[in-house]
Amino acid sequence: MFRTLAVCLVLFPAGAAFGQAVYPNYPDWYSADTQVSTGGALADLNLDGWLDLVVANGNDIYQQRVVVYYNQGDGTFPTSPDWQSNDVAYNGHLDVSDVNGDAWPDVAVSHLGEFSTIAPVARLYLNNNGTLSSMPDWEADLDGNAFGCAFGDMNGDGRPDLAVATGWTYNPPHAYHNLVYLNVDGALEQTPSWSSDDTDYFMGALWVDADDDGWLDLAFAGSLNYSRIYRNLGGTLETTSSWHTDDGPQQDAIMLAAGDVTGDGITDLFITDNTQVGGGSGRFRQYDGLPDGLFDPVYSWSYYEGYGSAVALADVNADGLLDLATGGWWENTRLFYNTGSGLPSSPSWNSSLSSVIEKIVFGDVNPACGVELVYTEHFQAGRSQKLFHLPHQPIQGLVSVHRDGVELNPDEYTFSRERGWISLGTAPAVSLDVTYTYSHSLDMAVTNWGSNESNYLYYNLLFDDCNDNGVADGCDIYYETSEDVNGNGVPDECECLADVNSSGTVDIDDLFDVLAAWGACNACPEDVNGDGNVDIDDVFDVLAQWGPCP
Repeated sequence: MFRTLAVCLVLFPAGAAFGQAVYPNYPDWYSADTQVSTGGALADLNLDGWLDLVVANGNDIYQQRVVVYYNQGDGTFPTSPDWQSNDVAYNGHLDVSDVNGDAWPDVAVSHLGEFSTIAPVARLYLNNNGTLSSMPDWEADLDGNAFGCAFGDMNGDGRPDLAVATGWTYNPPHAYHNLVYLNVDGALEQTPSWSSDDTDYFMGALWVDADDDGWLDLAFAGSLNYSRIYRNLGGTLETTSSWHTDDGPQQDAIMLAAGDVTGDGITDLFITDNTQVGGGSGRFRQYDGLPDGLFDPVYSWSYYEGYGSAVALADVNADGLLDLATGGWWENTRLFYNTGSGLPSSPSWNSSLSSVIEKIVFGDVNPACGVELVYTEHFQAGRSQKLFHLPHQPIQGLVSVHRDGVELNPDEYTFSRERGWISLGTAPAVSLDVTYTYSHSLDMAVTNWGSNESNYLYYNLLFDDCNDNGVADGCDIYYETSEDVNGNGVPDECECLADVNSSGTVDIDDLFDVLAAWGACNACPEDVNGDGNVDIDDVFDVLAQWGPCP
């Protein structure tokens, strides 16, 4: 019986816990162009159902271009970009959102450069039916230096607003106000509606509902100062921060990430620190979310890297818990697998290749059958709420949004693929239903700003072609075992199901536990086909609903 099941069963999501590697030690893909890559994002730019890779090049070293590697429709990228901007700049980080509400994701890029180089702190490339404009469609009115930018909905109108983190710490240093350019009827305003009262040095920006009041607050990673959060007070950001880190005023922070890692249902904050400028600690740091809102100002967990640069959160081993990915300059890419209550003190995985890492992003570049699933999250209306968080981050993309039973147009909401939130222009009176795609097989892309270094892509290894049908898909199953169950001549990781529930036997209850972990059935085991029996036919009926097996 188990040989038959092994041919047609979705993968068990917790394979990494049994020794299965999540990623190869070396990248599966290297870009042929070796520019000074900085900003990066995975996004379906041409809406063909496959995630593409957009990269901003230049940093403060060369004036270079924004480029796009289009997914070739088989889960692979070309080694050279398919598209590049006509303009060149000292490009910093970028973010992706549908600014004009036409359903096509647009790309905003920050400008860093040298202090002597005068250029707008941010630019926007609109998406024209799958192809970005060759020249910026919008430029900020302020000339200066900015390393980070991020889209979020500040005023709750369902349109993406652009935050820009500004400042220059190198000699001669120059401080700026942080900025937010509001989206007005599908276009970014020319002059920012919000700027911070303080002028300082900040490298990264992140929208996060830090006080859980239903409004996105704005966090900035501080360089030569504290990292700060400006609370959103009902659609208006405070101009003086009400929260900042309190474990050293000389941080050299570059990037932020947020998500519940401790398992208490409260969002936690992660910040990089670098030792290049001032007295930075060089540590990746976790600030626990507090029950009354905001974060503990002193970190609870840290890991020393030195030139720490990148942090990202994703459930890389498909166990339902957010893991931490980190990167540094001339360092390895590292993963810290969530233990269920937090992160381990040392990395769970290290790449064998070191590089000058700037950005780490996750998404299923090659979605396999039964691995990328469609979910519908139902929210009850309350307190005129417009901001909603999905149970997964990052998601693959949105399918539809229904407010009070009526489907919304793309210009009536905005969302973050990486963070898994959605913000509406009008709050639901009764309910909100968000249908989206999520994959349990997250691939990992890494941008590198070393002048002669490629960008990388690591494919998730939890999904192997164990039944030798020529593709790693939802009909494969693997487990480390001492028995050659699949008859391939060697006991290896491509074997049959283990005793998942530790009952002492490998039986149908283990199969239902697999399905329950994937969210395939509400209460497993259950009589899916209604024949009065809970049996193997129910397992195959569940799989058939997903479409992974004939």
